Amino acid sequence: MASTTTAATGGSPGAVSSGAWGPGAGEPLPPIWPRDHWAEPAPPRLALPLAAVGAGAVAALVIPDAEMGINVFAVALLIAGGVLLSVRPRPVTDVHSRLFSVALVVLVVLLSAVSVVRASEWLAFVCVLAAAALAAAAALGVRQWSTLLGTGPLMLEAVIRAVPWAGITLQRNTPRRLPIQAPVAVLTGVGVGVACAGVIGALLASADAKFASLLSSVGEWFRIEEPPTDLLVGRVVILVLVTLFVLALGFAASSTLKQRSRVVKGRHPAEWMVPLVLVAATIAAFLAVEAGQLFGGSTVGHAARAREGFGQLIVVTVLVLLLIAWSGRSAGGKHRRLLGAGAGTLLALTLLLAVSALSRLWLYQDEYGWTVARLNAGAFELWVVVLLLAVGLTWLLRRTDWLPRLAIGSAGLGLLALAVAGPDALVATANVHRFEQGHDLDAYYLSQLSEDAVPALMELPKDVRRCVLSATTWGRPWYAWNLAHSRAQGLIEDQIVTAPSCVSDVIPGSSGRG
Repeated sequence: MASTTTAATGGSPGAVSSGAWGPGAGEPLPPIWPRDHWAEPAPPRLALPLAAVGAGAVAALVIPDAEMGINVFAVALLIAGGVLLSVRPRPVTDVHSRLFSVALVVLVVLLSAVSVVRASEWLAFVCVLAAAALAAAAALGVRQWSTLLGTGPLMLEAVIRAVPWAGITLQRNTPRRLPIQAPVAVLTGVGVGVACAGVIGALLASADAKFASLLSSVGEWFRIEEPPTDLLVGRVVILVLVTLFVLALGFAASSTLKQRSRVVKGRHPAEWMVPLVLVAATIAAFLAVEAGQLFGGSTVGHAARAREGFGQLIVVTVLVLLLIAWSGRSAGGKHRRLLGAGAGTLLALTLLLAVSALSRLWLYQDEYGWTVARLNAGAFELWVVVLLLAVGLTWLLRRTDWLPRLAIGSAGLGLLALAVAGPDALVATANVHRFEQGHDLDAYYLSQLSEDAVPALMELPKDVRRCVLSATTWGRPWYAWNLAHSRAQGLIEDQIVTAPSCVSDVIPGSSGRG
């Protein structure tokens, strides 16, 4: 029995075993870090650490001193190509898992390309964060809620495990004739020393002008000027973060994450059914009160009240999703029909609640116009509706194990659709149409939108257009090229965009201007 346990856990004789979540590789479980989440993979190919350092170096050169553009997409391609071409993929027997990973990789590339098409900085930044999260999910092989919700801690663990894992390959590929007895230690010391010296040097340069001028004479690349930009700090941070991220992706994609499967004993029906009934009754009472006001016509007063209630309805919808998930887990494999009746009723009422929230938003924008924040809130609520429908569909098909993948996949697709549509462009178009219909125009707000809005703003009258476009700037290096920026520059290159100060931030509509 002891030999069987040793073979199953991959440990050496005498190792203490505690099952699927016990110590691995013959070592006892460390008291702080749970190292047994992973099956230790073989050392990586030399191409992986080289690709990691190369991607980090390129990112450090083209990202810290420029806006997001083709530079971000190029770095993303280097990261994806470096990982895909250098990693020994783990064996996958589930065809659906492989197809899902491929779909996530495609989504990662497309989300990274948003920075090339759209000039909105916040949109490009959110898409980059989403692409990084989807890349981590693809590397981890997300199949369960525990893995999806623990993506951040698992990737942090992968970073810590990946550094010595890649160091084994570097040590093996170091020529023995070189007078280096411990190449991994030397590389680690050089890396830590350069990083620390760079950060401390940049901080000291920002504190003393003479020291800053001394460092600035080393090369323009450091850009330590007055006021201090701390560009060197940014380059070092980007280099380290991208390098570690590539190594972590390689480690996660090469290793097998141990999935914990345990049989959940069903709890007493009263424990999870009573919350479902009480919440369903509360939502039904709310919908009954709202029915006459919400579906019986819109007024200015109701539109103003909708602003106060929309955020609360979103939070309630998300909480109901969590309650349904908890109830399904608490019920276990028993009482399927009872759970279906309770959760199904609550799900239907929550869908009506989501419709109520979207109706409130529509009434509010009809009275006061669209903003990017309102558009994003509506898009998020639509995604929640998709999740509610997915819950019902997977329940009917008895494939609730699809839900984690559907959740993250629909989130990525929804964000990509929003980016393709362009929130700034949509908001500008809607406000221009309202202005043409006689409504007031918030010139100050429109002037703060990115170059994505320029094509729509060009439809305004000349005097209004000059006022709205007065904040447009054009300075970009070649490696931060952006399609929306280039298009906007071409549209107004013959226009005088520097206008005298506007009489008011809000310009009256055509009917109010006489």
